[in-house]
Amino acid sequence: MSEEVSVDTKKLDMAAKATLATMLLVLWQGASGINRFGYTFGDMNLWDLHSHSANLAFILAIVIAVLVVRSKTDSSQLKGMAFGLLGLVFFQIGFGYMSISMPWMGMVHVVMALGIMSHATILWYHLRNASSQ
Repeated sequence: MSEEVSVDTKKLDMAAKATLATMLLVLWQGASGINRFGYTFGDMNLWDLHSHSANLAFILAIVIAVLVVRSKTDSSQLKGMAFGLLGLVFFQIGFGYMSISMPWMGMVHVVMALGIMSHATILWYHLRNASSQ
């Protein structure tokens, strides 16, 4: 007897929503990261919020990867992209810590943020399509 495994589309939908939240966090990262270059919003110190929201994005990337795996999908593309997002955010946090002592690393940090945003957008699109089937 073969047992058919059904894909849990609810978990894929939750992963799509978490990916959307990650994209919003990346946009916030860009807005709060300019504080380091002297731009401020009033007298708010955004630098602390920048690092805390990066940690939140890392936690969300872990949740996305877990939800995709737990959904029992057969799509290796979704699994690979979910773990790819997790890896990108992990390295991005490392580059952020390195940019404190090496200011030129900030340029790598910014370009990588654009890559994370595009990767998350594509992942969100595929998760949304997979959860609607």
